[in-house]
Amino acid sequence: MPKNIATLIGLSAIVMWASMVGLIKQVSTGITPALGITMIFSCSAVLVFTIFRFPDFKKISKKYLVLSSLLFVACELCFSFAIALTKTSQQAIEVSIINYLWPSLTIFAFVIFKELKFNLFIIVGLVFSVSGIIFIQAGNDGFSFQSIAANFYSNPVSYILAFFSAITWTTYCVVTKKMSNGHNPISVFFIILAITLWLKLLFSHDPLVFPTEPMIFLYILLAGSAVGLGYAAWNVGIIHGNIPILVIASYFTPVISSVIAMFVLQTHLSTIFWQGTAMVTLGSFICWLSTNWQSIRSLFNKLSF
Repeated sequence: MPKNIATLIGLSAIVMWASMVGLIKQVSTGITPALGITMIFSCSAVLVFTIFRFPDFKKISKKYLVLSSLLFVACELCFSFAIALTKTSQQAIEVSIINYLWPSLTIFAFVIFKELKFNLFIIVGLVFSVSGIIFIQAGNDGFSFQSIAANFYSNPVSYILAFFSAITWTTYCVVTKKMSNGHNPISVFFIILAITLWLKLLFSHDPLVFPTEPMIFLYILLAGSAVGLGYAAWNVGIIHGNIPILVIASYFTPVISSVIAMFVLQTHLSTIFWQGTAMVTLGSFICWLSTNWQSIRSLFNKLSF
């Protein structure tokens, strides 16, 4: 496969993942959040299994398989329910930005576990990202602990779940880096996630009221495809495409996600929100630059000749 085509396929994964916020919120508004998320990830599990099938379990560390499965399932549950349980469309988008702390947190975690060397700019990037979240939560009233606290207490469950989503995905990335040995049992993760969601739904004794409107089924299919095909497209991009371009583009996911969600949910976002989102994105980008500066300098040196 040509490298440029593979890179474009990889970039499409970022757009698909970015669409998740708006699609999940649309589904959870049409039916109950628990049933909506269960149906979305069941669709994803079928797609991912169709593409990747089962891995060779003999080659995969059992410790890694168990630990990474738990982290992956926890992350997806936290992120999905954080969005589904929000009270308004704008809050869904705001909550999603908290999840996008994970790029900065991941690099910080790699430094702690000595996978990367410490760099002062990592702290600068992390401060930018956290400041962006605070900026968004403060809103148009300006910074005050009272306004941030009021925003948080309006729906603490969603905000806490979004933060735990960022933490668990950060931990998942570290575990995968240290223990995976290049194996990618993604189909197993999605199957376990789908089974977990159905068991939770069945044992909750909530009435199973399935959707009847065709648009809800369409949103479920789109959301499930966005996750499943997103992982497949990203895999193609990472294996055959231009990795630096894909990595840089991934740091703009918060902005792309917010734009897509704004149109899907038909909501208006303030200038303050966009400024805060830009700070989160910039913080993640600074973290990436700080750990790849030597490679970037080498690349520019090669291009200059």
